[in-house]
Amino acid sequence: MRTENSPEVAAFLAKRQTEEAPQIYRERGKVAAFPNAGLKAQSGRRQFRVRGLQKGRGEGLWAVRTDNLPQGFRIVWRPQHAPPPA
Repeated sequence: MRTENSPEVAAFLAKRQTEEAPQIYRERGKVAAFPNAGLKAQSGRRQFRVRGLQKGRGEGLWAVRTDNLPQGFRIVWRPQHAPPPA
């Protein structure tokens, strides 16, 4: 068990004690949690189906890619707005 923090951890803890830190981390949760929750809920991915770091990374990449494909299609193929009449 560690009795003292490394310099990096000490710097992080000091940064967390500032007044703007709670607001920053509140905003971070909105960005970081949504994709992970979507992967878990929609695709049923709760744990890896393989063993080993390299295979786990590969499975994670496939999960992210298949999640990003529909989003990419929506962005690229959405109808373009007609120019305003002159």
